[in-house]
Amino acid sequence: MFALTGVIVNADLASASPAIPPASLGYDISFPQCSSNLPTSVGFGVVGVNDGRPFSVNPCLARELQWATSTLTASPEFYANTANPGPANNVNWPTLQQTPQVCFGANSVACSYDYGWNAARGSFHNAVVAETQIGTPSPSVAAAQTRWWLDVESGNAWETIRTTNGPTSAAFANDDAVIQGELAYFASAGVASVGVYSTTSQWIGLMGVTGSTFAATKVWKTGYATPAAAQAACASTSFTGGRVAMIQYPSIGLDGDYRCPLLSSPTSSSVSAATSATFTDQLAVAGESTPVAYVQSTGSPYLTVSSTGLLSTSGPLAAGIYTANGTTSANGDHGTFAFSLAVGTITQNPPTSASASVATAVTFTDQLAVTGSSGAVTYVETSGAPAMIVSPTGLITTSGTLAPGSHVVRGTMSDASGDKGTFFFNLKVGAMTQDPPTSATATPVTSTTFTDQLSVTGSSGAVTYVQTSGAPAMIVSPTGLITTSGTLAPGSYVVRGTMSDASGDTGTFFFNLRVGPAGTITQSSPTGATATTVTSTTFTDQLSVTGSSGAVTYVETSGTPAMIVSPTGLITTSGTLAVGSYVVRGTMSDASGDPGTFLFNLHVGATTPTPSGVSPVARRVIGHAVAGRTVTLKIIGSGFSGRPTVLSHAGTTALVTRDSGKMLTLRVIVRPRSRNGIFTFVIITVGGKLCSVRYVQR
Repeated sequence: MFALTGVIVNADLASASPAIPPASLGYDISFPQCSSNLPTSVGFGVVGVNDGRPFSVNPCLARELQWATSTLTASPEFYANTANPGPANNVNWPTLQQTPQVCFGANSVACSYDYGWNAARGSFHNAVVAETQIGTPSPSVAAAQTRWWLDVESGNAWETIRTTNGPTSAAFANDDAVIQGELAYFASAGVASVGVYSTTSQWIGLMGVTGSTFAATKVWKTGYATPAAAQAACASTSFTGGRVAMIQYPSIGLDGDYRCPLLSSPTSSSVSAATSATFTDQLAVAGESTPVAYVQSTGSPYLTVSSTGLLSTSGPLAAGIYTANGTTSANGDHGTFAFSLAVGTITQNPPTSASASVATAVTFTDQLAVTGSSGAVTYVETSGAPAMIVSPTGLITTSGTLAPGSHVVRGTMSDASGDKGTFFFNLKVGAMTQDPPTSATATPVTSTTFTDQLSVTGSSGAVTYVQTSGAPAMIVSPTGLITTSGTLAPGSYVVRGTMSDASGDTGTFFFNLRVGPAGTITQSSPTGATATTVTSTTFTDQLSVTGSSGAVTYVETSGTPAMIVSPTGLITTSGTLAVGSYVVRGTMSDASGDPGTFLFNLHVGATTPTPSGVSPVARRVIGHAVAGRTVTLKIIGSGFSGRPTVLSHAGTTALVTRDSGKMLTLRVIVRPRSRNGIFTFVIITVGGKLCSVRYVQR
């Protein structure tokens, strides 16, 4: 949701598709853009009302709201940050709340619901204050009449990602309740349009599979590269079940947004001439809970579209194609509809083709089928006889044994009402088709013992394979077994050939074996831990990896004798360790030759941990991280005594080099080509207390 702060010039909308109305392209901004020059001549603006988390306020909300009122639509939208940190060390957690649900401070669905309600109330209040500051005549009405979005991202605290043993049904229920509470408050405040900003993976990871719980909630999706890709994504699947209403994409250093039009369906149908007088159909916008208004512009009087989208005819229609077009609207969203009705046109349904071996072609049969007819259909064959015969009822048969090749039959269809159409059917005889697999991958180590089996459809009996190219590196046996001649160097190895059976069916095969260099094993968590001088004696942990093939062997290269890594990746200590940081490094490999490296940092604190009643507080970060570089950052706060552990997202390592109790000095190492944005440091004290703080990477 957050783009990096920078200097922004006028938005270049010329790069967008000419089919996209300028008013449909906008930007979302919040506190990271407080010092930015914002783009001009844009369609609309979405403004974040929080400072990155619930119960906070964007310090430049009024200025950014004023910018959003100057867009082409002059209709600002708001988004609110959401989270569920639970009751621990949370001054905003409800404790004696009687409404909307009764909560006494437990980590429960009721309290989570109230927490979401209260957070939404604070976010709405922020918007009302900002509307007042820019001189809006009715601030509360203005804040209620605009669109709102709930930002649901894993960058904030959620119970489902803070649970030690992974998400539980109770954690999902609590996190769901927060969003339900937020939606309920906005509804009580008169807000008619509230959607959710997230990704499918984050939504399912935080909320679980929500089924129909949020089916009426619109979706704002991210992860698309261009306005054209965003436009196409409006027809993608929604993670709530509600309509996909907006798509985010990167633009001029900010987050650009495309507002999706209303997409009505169905777009076509067919009917016989006899039943055209009573034809009806219903247009609808999938996932849209607000009533949609339809205004017809063309197509009457033959086709009529009511204001609710009900399609009907004016009476019996002659054979032909009739179309109706118009516009749609719902709560400020707009779209178009186009519907085509084919009257008196019989349309052929599948099947339109089939395959058979030479042996089975003698007894081949199939049945033609249609839509749009009234009563029985009569079929008249016009070409394809005598090899293939179509009966008046549409039954397809053959005249006997057919030679290998493609046999096509065509004709006309009609019913007693005068409805007409044409049919086509292609029978492919004696053509064997190769089934998957047609390719595979291997490393030089696994290529030595690589095997695979070719298979086909359309054959009659055993198939004989004859290799025509690809030897000697790859060998195909007469039964289709693929093997190699030994170890293969990295590269692409292609084998080709022909297939045949005793009935005369033939075909060709192709197989591509891609031999790549050994893959890279990547260390997954854990990469660090904490202990006291007492618990260090019995400390153990297990390394784990991704990208390996089979068992992994670990070889320690540094860190002994204090810490010991076994060949299976078990970490132990040699005994009691003094206060300090102990780092062990080494290499990893599997039977396929895939290599990798590992690192583990054990931070040993004083025997007496931080008092249980004292929790760390992180207020701000001085400096910013840089992809591919090592930089020094400082975290200002309190309660840091004991040199805590600092964690961040994958690809970033943060090591504490100095701890004054009120300021941590970090050496932050960021993997090259890591994406920029706003991320979170999680600070864990020796006593197990934790807090988090956001930082910028650019």
